[in-house]
Amino acid sequence: MFIDQIEDRISVRTYQNVRLSVEDEQKIAHILEECPTWVGPFLTSIHPFYIVQEKVKDQEKIGTYGFVKNAPAFFGASTKNSKLELIDFGYLFEKLILDFTALNLGTVWLGGTFHRSQFESFIKDDLFIPAISPIGYEDSKSISEKLIRIAAKSNRRKNIEEFVYMNDFQHTLTEDHQKWHHIFRYVQLAPSASNKQPWRFLVDKNHIHLYLERTPRYAEKLSYDIQYLDMGIAIYHLECAMKDLNIFYELNALKTYIEHPTFEYIISFTII
Repeated sequence: MFIDQIEDRISVRTYQNVRLSVEDEQKIAHILEECPTWVGPFLTSIHPFYIVQEKVKDQEKIGTYGFVKNAPAFFGASTKNSKLELIDFGYLFEKLILDFTALNLGTVWLGGTFHRSQFESFIKDDLFIPAISPIGYEDSKSISEKLIRIAAKSNRRKNIEEFVYMNDFQHTLTEDHQKWHHIFRYVQLAPSASNKQPWRFLVDKNHIHLYLERTPRYAEKLSYDIQYLDMGIAIYHLECAMKDLNIFYELNALKTYIEHPTFEYIISFTII
């Protein structure tokens, strides 16, 4: 069940100061070898890479502005800096995150908190790296890990009623809609940049439309729209719900949908 991976996943920033086992290294390599064959909802792929962490005079070589400690390795991927590719990146990178969670490996999305210049050798043509993640074994005893998680509001989630609308944008989901609460619980547990959770859903008959409500002035200094990654993550989590609950669906960007003055339409699930 995907829900097991989703509920188990947490953002891990402090790791045990040990190398990954040979067995886990092999499992990671297998997943990353398969990754280029995957496609996102807009049919683009990502180009993954993997790098073992090195230390110089006990200082970690890969810079993460102090957000990550003792990570034995990192993985990341490159793509084009455009809307559809960024959405697909979020979708596919979250699949990697959850696949590694199933192996009991710790990870955390890093978008604006790493030195991109250290990964230039993995970039080809007109591609760039939207995000990376450390990977290793969580240091569950770390006090600093717990404090960082509190500061990052990692455990604070919007109520489902705050991001799901029913029939139109004047009516939000109510407690009477238990079926939908169960489905959108998968999205409620999804990670997002700075925990902004900018996804908005409109349930309209047999459609679930996904929209982006941008956070004003958020991450303006970045060279790309990081909240498109969040849209891909939301799509993947909702797909996990559909598959776990045996709900058949089609995923398409519709030409006709209910518009909103400030939300940007992304894609729709059509339940069949």
